Amino acid sequence: MAKSNSSKENKVSAKNEIRRRLTLRALLDHGPLSLTDLAKKTGMTLPVVSNIVDTLKRSRLVVNGSYGATSQVGRPPSVIKLNGGAGFILGVDIGRVSTNFVVLDHATNIIAQTRRKSVVLSNDIKVLNDLEKEIQIVLAEAKASWNKLLGIGISLPGMVKGKQGLGETYFNFGEGPVAELLSKRFNKPVHLEHDLEAMAFGERWFGAAKNVDNAVCINVGWGLGVGIIIDGKVYFGQDGYAGEFGHIQVVKNGDLCYCGKRGCLETVASGRAVTRIAREKIEAGAKSILTGQMGLKVEQIDADSVLTAAGNGDEFSIEILDQAAKHLSFGISILINLLNPSMVVIGGGVFTAAPYLLEAVRLNALKYALVPLSRNVRFVTSTLGNKAGALGVAAYLAEDLFDVERLNPSAYV
Repeated sequence: MAKSNSSKENKVSAKNEIRRRLTLRALLDHGPLSLTDLAKKTGMTLPVVSNIVDTLKRSRLVVNGSYGATSQVGRPPSVIKLNGGAGFILGVDIGRVSTNFVVLDHATNIIAQTRRKSVVLSNDIKVLNDLEKEIQIVLAEAKASWNKLLGIGISLPGMVKGKQGLGETYFNFGEGPVAELLSKRFNKPVHLEHDLEAMAFGERWFGAAKNVDNAVCINVGWGLGVGIIIDGKVYFGQDGYAGEFGHIQVVKNGDLCYCGKRGCLETVASGRAVTRIAREKIEAGAKSILTGQMGLKVEQIDADSVLTAAGNGDEFSIEILDQAAKHLSFGISILINLLNPSMVVIGGGVFTAAPYLLEAVRLNALKYALVPLSRNVRFVTSTLGNKAGALGVAAYLAEDLFDVERLNPSAYV
């Protein structure tokens, strides 16, 4: 009998946890809702929703709000909303040059963001000591209590298996998934994600693709990649490797890419490529204000300085960027033909700093793509800048904290 009662209690507990997460997830996805709207969104009855909300209020996870301005006579109807002060989520986007940090509250409002010199991307486990120090500094500056930290999302470049919490190119210490190591170290949930998928999450939650079901989010930085949104969800691929856009071959027998293949898009259209091509041409005798008026040594030339020189009318730099834009256009046309997106979001520092280049990219991509698939595509520049990845991986973790599916709701609800 005792065993039967225990089993029954466990089932009730699981059922209540599912209902709790359904309610929190509805508020996360849709914002403040009335009890009636919560019942509709969750598929639960109004009395059940009312009981769950009362429990969440006692835990201070939700609070009462209001619709604000209303033409209705009398007191505006009350709504339920997530209590931002209930906790914090930290997003960490580790890049090759800098690391971006974003702190969200429980309701995914941005309360702090900062950019610091990058944590070293390596496979030496000692790097986790540096990461922990940086996290402590950021949380202290944000006045976010460690005790109220709900979890940490970390974004990495290279090959990453997010679902397994495994970094394969970086943070691969040979001691199991790094997400698991960090969860034990911090005693907090930790999620690891590829920087491209993190960027797509950032655009879907906070950026240009917020209400867009089908989009490609292209990051043109030191490297080149794409985050893909299909039917409102970020697409990961079978092994979590989707988005290696930079390794489409666009130049037959072209330059050797660091991936081991030749002629990859990244060898001709990334910040890395712009830097290399400019340096090689200068060393071969080309004239430019880069080494003239700007007084740079060859080894000091990078994509940012080429952009600056182009903005000052330097024909040498303009030509390099024009060629990179044409190659990028061709790659984007392939994405349009394959995925038929309604939006192309271009982020990263290389092309977003030069609006005329973005227009050239758009026109050439439409020229290469099939007309029926490209007719309704909008090209936009990311407004999130270098925050997209950190915002995205934090938002992913927020979703994960309220995840319902892994609790097998069909067995209880």
